[in-house]
Amino acid sequence: MKKILILLKHLSLGGAEKMFLRILNSMDTNTYSIHVMLIFDERLQELPNLPNLRVTAIFHEKNDAVKQLIKNHPDEIYAKNIIDKYDVEIAFLEGYPTQIIGASSNPHSLKTAFIHTDFRFFHHSLNAYINADYEIECYRKYQYIMYVSETARKGFHIMYPSILPQREYIFYPPLTEKMLVPSYSIPTISDERPYFITLTRLAPEKGVFKLIYACKKVIELGYDICFRIYGSGPLYHQLLQTIYTQHLEKNIYLMGYHKAPYIELRNSLAYICPSDYESFCIAIEEALFSSVPVISCRCSGTEEILHNGDFGLLVENNSDGLADGISCFLSKPDLSELLRRKSQNGKIYWQNILKSASNFSELLYHTRTSK
Repeated sequence: MKKILILLKHLSLGGAEKMFLRILNSMDTNTYSIHVMLIFDERLQELPNLPNLRVTAIFHEKNDAVKQLIKNHPDEIYAKNIIDKYDVEIAFLEGYPTQIIGASSNPHSLKTAFIHTDFRFFHHSLNAYINADYEIECYRKYQYIMYVSETARKGFHIMYPSILPQREYIFYPPLTEKMLVPSYSIPTISDERPYFITLTRLAPEKGVFKLIYACKKVIELGYDICFRIYGSGPLYHQLLQTIYTQHLEKNIYLMGYHKAPYIELRNSLAYICPSDYESFCIAIEEALFSSVPVISCRCSGTEEILHNGDFGLLVENNSDGLADGISCFLSKPDLSELLRRKSQNGKIYWQNILKSASNFSELLYHTRTSK
């Protein structure tokens, strides 16, 4: 039985963690012995109960001292905590996981790194290294690199053109209609007006402030609209304060994080993506598979998933552009049906792409047989 180590920073509520759980649920754990190791013991996602799956954590606290230790001595972290020998060692996230697996002392393992972001616009992983040269040297130790989109691959090669792994794969986040069946009910609100919906982490790069100001502009045009934003994150209190400051508390609801608000997604007027940048937006993917119209700010990642506007409405990436798109949607009844048809076409397109793509177990098989 092949032994696989998958190292993550933590199991929080982000898109990378959601993608990881989808992959894990699709894997044949009767074929592989899988050790999921978390750098920080933060488990806000439930792991499936699968055979031959083990979960451990390195640190029980997340603080600056621990981060500095990883940054300066990843080899010591690896030697102390990764004792077993694995056939494949996977860094599932940029930054600290990539640092530690890059310091592997196992000459026989096949080292694989995942890239979830567009390094041109959101190069958060640099904080895990002394400088960019250290990150470059780290990635040179990996035989395989997997990107969640062509956007992520392109951004990585523009930033680090000298890194040439043995193999590269674009591994789009897997999705089936079964994954969009809610496993439990979520709280509702008394406001029964038709609503727009956003599923996102409340972080700076997700553009939620932009959405708030776009909402205000649309209301000033005379529309009585409602937004439901599902997600959690560091900006929650600032966003809530802005909503009240702008007198939008009867129009915008911060619903908090919910694992599967898919009934709410299907019942919405349209999905709104206000992100400043994306490499591949899982929430848009979910909207397409739910045949929900999509209105999104234009960036390289949303252009990719929406096929440059074939599967949704792309608008200028600012509050005016977003307001124009929403008001156009509201003022033109035919546009709603057009965008729904586009979304359905997007569903068919991505279903075919995902069917033809290798699944994760197949990729693991190739990594083992090509060593």
